[in-house]
Amino acid sequence: MKIVDVVLLSTLLSVASASHQWYHYNNDFYVYYGCLSALGKSATFCKKGNVGKCVCTNENALGSLLYCGYTSTKANNTGINKEISKGCVYYNVTDLTNSYYAEVYAKTLDTIVDVSNSTSFNKTEVVDYPVTSKKLKKLSHDFYISVRNRRGNIKTSHALGIAFVAASVFVMLASGVVNWSMRLSKGVSSSLDNALTRKTRKFFNLAIFRNHLHPTVLGFSPDVVETFWISIMFLYSILSCCIIGYKWYENDPSFTSYQTGTSRYWGDRSCILFSYQLPLLFLFPGRNNFFQWVTRWKYSRFVVYHKWLGRIVMMEVLIHSFAMASQTYGLHKNTRFHADWYRYGIVSTVCGCLASTVAIYAIRKHWYEIFLGAHVTLVVMFLWTGWKHTRSQLYEQFYWTCCAIWVFDRFIRLCRIALNGIHTATIEFFPGDDATIKVHVKKSKLYRNFTPGSHAFISFLSKNTFWQNHPFTAYESVTDPDTITFCCRVKKGVTRTIANKFKGSDAQSIQLKILVEGFYGEQSYYQQYDKSVFIAGNTGIVGPFSHIEKLVSSGSADRRIELYWGIRSYDALKWFGAELLSLKDKNVVPRVYISQPERSSINSSTDSTDSDHKNEEGDGILATEKKLSSPELETDLQQVLEFVEIIHGRMPVTEIIEAELKENTGTVAFGACAHTQVVDLVRMEIAKRLPSTCKRVDYFEEMQTW
Repeated sequence: MKIVDVVLLSTLLSVASASHQWYHYNNDFYVYYGCLSALGKSATFCKKGNVGKCVCTNENALGSLLYCGYTSTKANNTGINKEISKGCVYYNVTDLTNSYYAEVYAKTLDTIVDVSNSTSFNKTEVVDYPVTSKKLKKLSHDFYISVRNRRGNIKTSHALGIAFVAASVFVMLASGVVNWSMRLSKGVSSSLDNALTRKTRKFFNLAIFRNHLHPTVLGFSPDVVETFWISIMFLYSILSCCIIGYKWYENDPSFTSYQTGTSRYWGDRSCILFSYQLPLLFLFPGRNNFFQWVTRWKYSRFVVYHKWLGRIVMMEVLIHSFAMASQTYGLHKNTRFHADWYRYGIVSTVCGCLASTVAIYAIRKHWYEIFLGAHVTLVVMFLWTGWKHTRSQLYEQFYWTCCAIWVFDRFIRLCRIALNGIHTATIEFFPGDDATIKVHVKKSKLYRNFTPGSHAFISFLSKNTFWQNHPFTAYESVTDPDTITFCCRVKKGVTRTIANKFKGSDAQSIQLKILVEGFYGEQSYYQQYDKSVFIAGNTGIVGPFSHIEKLVSSGSADRRIELYWGIRSYDALKWFGAELLSLKDKNVVPRVYISQPERSSINSSTDSTDSDHKNEEGDGILATEKKLSSPELETDLQQVLEFVEIIHGRMPVTEIIEAELKENTGTVAFGACAHTQVVDLVRMEIAKRLPSTCKRVDYFEEMQTW
């Protein structure tokens, strides 16, 4: 395990050990609390202070409480003593012993007075003798049921919250055991390949819904596995909040109406449940989430769970808020609106709702920086006001845990940046239909954790972009092993700003200071398979190429490597030609599909004002370029890339997968990183053919979206 993961796990465990001390309510507590509450409404023993403090210093009050508790058939005498001692610690009375309780109780048996039929007894006047009565016994029974319902609900709520976290961790650990076993042992992978597991993988592990990677208002659709666990979380939370374990007592002296009782139960249940879920909500989207290493899940999967768990938490926050508002009106406690803790709760709810609203896909896609700033600000406000709201109820440690996770993740991110240092990157710009920039940066001497398929977050240190950082996949340069290269397609935003720096200049490259935060991501284990097939599109070639570099360097002559790359025009070969040439005379078969070869060009210029075409994003960063006929350009490129098979037309994904599986005589791994529709099609076609395969076939989705 990486050292940062060890440190983060240790921090979380230490925070958890110092978190809210859950009181384990038991029957002795219910009897003690019922008798204490009934005694407070039946007699007065002390001129000042409440009955809880009075029983710690007044023997008559203590004797009355002991008599009520000891004569209850539901209680244990020693247990009652223990609960009284716990209550008195709050009032700094710590010298009460079992022998003292026995002595007081013995005196009480001789002096106790039954005031049931007394006409001279006034419960508001101080008495100097222990008392009992039929009304006190009835009231203690009612309070016993009342506190058992309420505190029992709290006890159940804690158990449900712990069960949610435990189940989540169990699923991740179980997944980690399977995934790590398959990575470390080819035999384990082969032993788990049979008719049953193939059908399971077809209909569950690899199954997706239509337009899986096509974004909706809620973002990208989860796959079947993710949907299954999200549904379980939703169902569990709904059952826990609204159905399991509620019971209102008609003679409840605390909550005299059904509304006030059930509203409180709903409010407590939802609050405690989402308190346990909050740390997971903050852990999942962290770039240094150690469970990503444990499970070997993609970062995008944790982001999916983060989004949907956030919606579940906000559902529970709203249930809590409306339930407590309902109880407030039912009890006619309008004074709550003037209490700071109540106002902080309202503000926290509003901030949470706004944070969820600004996270919808349309805002993230078109105004990402606005989303990021607003989301972080609102979440900080949600945590702060939530902490102010809950600290009087001793639940504030859950919020400290969230802060610890969040702050520590950002601390590690800063450490990664510091270890990588400030780099002077060489940036090349390649105009065309799919304008691309390549960023070349030297490897850090202090921090070398690059693995195939890794990505890093880059901050370009210019006046308009220094405060932004975006993820890009990297690979080792084919000309300098000490250099890492990023390929970035020019879209709107920071890549467009960088590309605009080439306007009006004949320079082939520029120098720019950058910060690199990374590297992140887990390496897919293609080396376990007899054949690896990579399907890529445009800049999606970067991830597969880095894996191919690793496979080629491993030196296995028997391993077959197939590369299918779909691009729009020959222009893409300008910025990736050297990389393809590096595969010459290796056991790699590259095939390049060019869907629109007639749009290819040379002699690129970056002046968008004279451009003959505009790219699909409308950037205007294309070229006034001298056009060549497709045959001329094709002949020229084939002389350079004579070993590459160039095919005009769209990449026939279905035929490729069918042919690769038909020809296959050993285990095969597919990797895909292309347009979302292509990636979905690859996954569906592989899943459809799994039951008919005779050897182990696996699929690794190298594309990540969030």
